[in-house]
Amino acid sequence: MEVYRTLIYTRFTPWLHVLLWLAFFLMPLLFIDTESGRERFIFLGWFLQLLMMAYFYLNYLYLIPAFFLKKKILRFILLLLGGMMVVCFFNTVFVYVTFDFIPHHHQFDFWHSFNATIYPSIVIITLSIAVRLTSEWFKNERQKKEMEAEKLSSDLAFLKSQINPHFLFNILNNICSLARKKSDHTENAIIKLSQIMRYMLQDSKDEKVSLGKEVEYLESYIQLQQLRISDQVKISFTVEGDPESFFIEPLLLIPFVENAFKHGVSYHEPSVIEIRLALSSESLFFTVQNNIVKHKDETLEPGSGIGLKNVMRRLDLLYPEQHNITITDDGKLYLAELTLQFRK
Repeated sequence: MEVYRTLIYTRFTPWLHVLLWLAFFLMPLLFIDTESGRERFIFLGWFLQLLMMAYFYLNYLYLIPAFFLKKKILRFILLLLGGMMVVCFFNTVFVYVTFDFIPHHHQFDFWHSFNATIYPSIVIITLSIAVRLTSEWFKNERQKKEMEAEKLSSDLAFLKSQINPHFLFNILNNICSLARKKSDHTENAIIKLSQIMRYMLQDSKDEKVSLGKEVEYLESYIQLQQLRISDQVKISFTVEGDPESFFIEPLLLIPFVENAFKHGVSYHEPSVIEIRLALSSESLFFTVQNNIVKHKDETLEPGSGIGLKNVMRRLDLLYPEQHNITITDDGKLYLAELTLQFRK
């Protein structure tokens, strides 16, 4: 919304200046109640208006950016006062020179004419400062939004680049384990890995992908993991709704599943990993539940836990105030719940 307001203000700034000057030129006529007064204003006012315009843009284009915005306040005030004196002096001289030609003129009073110019000068100073500071505020807001958008893009690219090597590292470890056992599943695992790599290298470059592709990616990952784990690990993956009807940023769901396989697989006792994806017209509900298995030889390798931290950061950047993550850990079961509101 702020971006739209900034663009509207920038586009209509010239028209704002035109309206301000029309109001400045015509407003005095509304408060002059005599015909002779209007004639005098029209006869003398055009020169004062030109002086006011010159004084306005001197302040707007030079004095404010050169002194006020650079915190040189004292010099700014002195130059403003100096400019006001010059404007008052030239307008008074003009009135003096042309006074005899003014219809219904009265006796010329130098100080009265001089002082009468001070009030519109103060109005012009106030207007020029107000308009310039408003313009600066919109400019700063636009630059701020552009910087935020640029930072968002770079942060997302960085976070995605962290996820891919971390994920690849874990899968290669799995295949290495199968190869050491001389498993017949090694070839199938390599094929699954190639499918996963194709998704990571091609589709994940897009800003958004079909949720159906993300689901296929999860299924391939789960099948790859099933090749290395025992039959004691029960895995279920259910999808409710049509994922092909939705689009999502790639690699948002995999860290939750990867975390479940990393910490919820036991080779000595039964364990369960339950994955559920439920879709409605406006939201996504994704849950991953697993047993908490602590291996005696378990150590934290460098980069452990990068996946979940990154996906939470990505969600904060991509879906501010449009997502909720709930983590439940009672020492035996670990449950991660993600609710995501689709952006319209």
